[in-house]
Amino acid sequence: MYNSNSETLKVNQYIFNHKKDFNKEIGLKIKEIRISKNISTSDLAMRTMMTPTYIIQIENGIYGLTLNKFIIICNALEVNPNNILEDFTFGSKQNEDILFNELQQGKNISENIENYMKNKKSGY
Repeated sequence: MYNSNSETLKVNQYIFNHKKDFNKEIGLKIKEIRISKNISTSDLAMRTMMTPTYIIQIENGIYGLTLNKFIIICNALEVNPNNILEDFTFGSKQNEDILFNELQQGKNISENIENYMKNKKSGY
Protein backbone atom coordinates (compact mmCIF):
# COMPACT_ATOMS: atom_id res chain seq x y z
CA MET A 1 0.00 0.00 0.00
CA TYR A 2 1.30 3.41 -0.97
CA ASN A 3 1.87 5.67 2.03
CA SER A 4 1.70 9.21 0.70
CA ASN A 5 2.13 10.77 4.15
CA SER A 6 5.48 9.06 4.60
CA GLU A 7 6.72 10.06 1.15
CA THR A 8 5.48 13.62 1.58
CA LEU A 9 7.37 13.83 4.86
CA LYS A 10 10.55 12.60 3.16
CA VAL A 11 10.31 15.23 0.42
CA ASN A 12 9.56 17.97 2.94
CA GLN A 13 12.46 16.86 5.13
CA TYR A 14 14.75 17.02 2.13
CA ILE A 15 13.66 20.58 1.35
CA PHE A 16 13.94 21.58 5.00
CA ASN A 17 17.42 20.09 5.31
CA HIS A 18 18.52 21.93 2.17
CA LYS A 19 16.93 25.24 3.14
CA LYS A 20 19.88 27.32 1.97
CA ASP A 21 19.74 25.73 -1.48
CA PHE A 22 15.97 26.21 -1.55
CA ASN A 23 16.34 29.90 -0.61
CA LYS A 24 18.89 30.36 -3.40
CA GLU A 25 16.63 28.71 -5.96
CA ILE A 26 13.58 30.77 -4.94
CA GLY A 27 15.71 33.93 -5.00
CA LEU A 28 17.06 33.06 -8.43
CA LYS A 29 13.54 32.51 -9.75
CA ILE A 30 12.47 35.91 -8.37
CA LYS A 31 15.51 37.53 -9.97
CA GLU A 32 14.81 35.87 -13.34
CA ILE A 33 11.22 37.13 -13.30
CA ARG A 34 12.31 40.62 -12.22
CA ILE A 35 14.86 40.82 -15.04
CA SER A 36 12.46 39.40 -17.63
CA LYS A 37 10.00 42.16 -16.75
CA ASN A 38 12.74 44.83 -16.92
CA ILE A 39 12.23 45.81 -13.28
CA SER A 40 15.29 47.18 -11.51
CA THR A 41 16.23 46.13 -8.01
CA SER A 42 15.48 49.65 -6.83
CA ASP A 43 12.06 49.63 -8.47
CA LEU A 44 11.20 46.26 -6.93
CA ALA A 45 12.38 47.54 -3.56
CA MET A 46 10.12 50.57 -3.88
CA ARG A 47 7.15 48.43 -4.93
CA THR A 48 7.66 46.08 -1.98
CA MET A 49 8.58 48.68 0.65
CA MET A 50 11.88 46.84 1.16
CA THR A 51 15.42 48.08 0.65
CA PRO A 52 17.37 47.31 -2.54
CA THR A 53 19.99 45.58 -0.38
CA TYR A 54 17.35 43.32 1.11
CA ILE A 55 15.99 42.46 -2.36
CA ILE A 56 19.50 41.53 -3.50
CA GLN A 57 19.97 39.36 -0.42
CA ILE A 58 16.68 37.57 -1.15
CA GLU A 59 17.68 37.04 -4.78
CA ASN A 60 21.05 35.64 -3.68
CA GLY A 61 19.41 33.27 -1.19
CA ILE A 62 20.93 34.89 1.86
CA TYR A 63 17.47 35.39 3.33
CA GLY A 64 14.45 33.18 2.99
CA LEU A 65 11.00 34.68 2.70
CA THR A 66 8.05 34.76 5.03
CA LEU A 67 4.74 34.09 3.33
CA ASN A 68 3.84 37.76 3.76
CA LYS A 69 6.99 39.01 2.01
CA PHE A 70 6.66 36.36 -0.69
CA ILE A 71 3.13 37.53 -1.55
CA ILE A 72 4.26 41.18 -1.51
CA ILE A 73 7.06 40.35 -3.98
CA CYS A 74 4.68 38.37 -6.20
CA ASN A 75 2.26 41.29 -6.24
CA ALA A 76 5.06 43.73 -7.04
CA LEU A 77 6.22 41.52 -9.90
CA GLU A 78 2.61 41.02 -11.01
CA VAL A 79 3.16 37.27 -11.06
CA ASN A 80 1.10 34.42 -9.70
CA PRO A 81 2.93 32.74 -6.77
CA ASN A 82 2.50 29.42 -8.59
CA ASN A 83 4.84 30.69 -11.31
CA ILE A 84 7.60 30.83 -8.72
CA LEU A 85 6.68 27.76 -6.71
CA GLU A 86 5.74 25.36 -9.50
CA ASP A 87 9.30 24.04 -9.80
CA PHE A 88 9.42 23.24 -6.09
CA THR A 89 6.11 21.46 -5.53
CA PHE A 90 4.39 18.47 -6.99
CA GLY A 91 0.77 17.71 -7.56
CA SER A 92 0.54 13.98 -8.01
CA LYS A 93 0.78 11.94 -4.83
CA GLN A 94 1.54 8.79 -6.80
CA ASN A 95 4.81 10.36 -7.97
CA GLU A 96 6.09 11.47 -4.55
CA ASP A 97 8.44 8.52 -4.14
CA ILE A 98 9.90 9.03 -7.62
CA LEU A 99 10.28 12.75 -6.96
CA PHE A 100 12.01 12.11 -3.66
CA ASN A 101 14.53 9.84 -5.38
CA GLU A 102 15.12 12.53 -8.01
CA LEU A 103 15.75 15.10 -5.30
CA GLN A 104 18.28 12.84 -3.61
CA GLN A 105 20.47 12.82 -6.72
CA GLY A 106 21.56 16.42 -6.36
CA LYS A 107 21.18 19.64 -4.50
CA ASN A 108 19.75 21.78 -7.28
CA ILE A 109 16.15 21.28 -6.25
CA SER A 110 14.34 23.19 -8.97
CA GLU A 111 16.51 21.74 -11.74
CA ASN A 112 15.88 18.20 -10.49
CA ILE A 113 12.15 18.78 -10.31
CA GLU A 114 12.10 20.49 -13.70
CA ASN A 115 14.02 17.61 -15.30
CA TYR A 116 11.73 15.10 -13.62
CA MET A 117 8.63 16.86 -14.94
CA LYS A 118 10.10 17.15 -18.47
CA ASN A 119 10.93 13.44 -18.50
CA LYS A 120 7.49 12.62 -17.15
CA LYS A 121 5.80 14.64 -19.92
CA SER A 122 7.90 13.01 -22.62
CA GLY A 123 7.02 9.53 -21.36
CA TYR A 124 10.27 8.47 -19.68
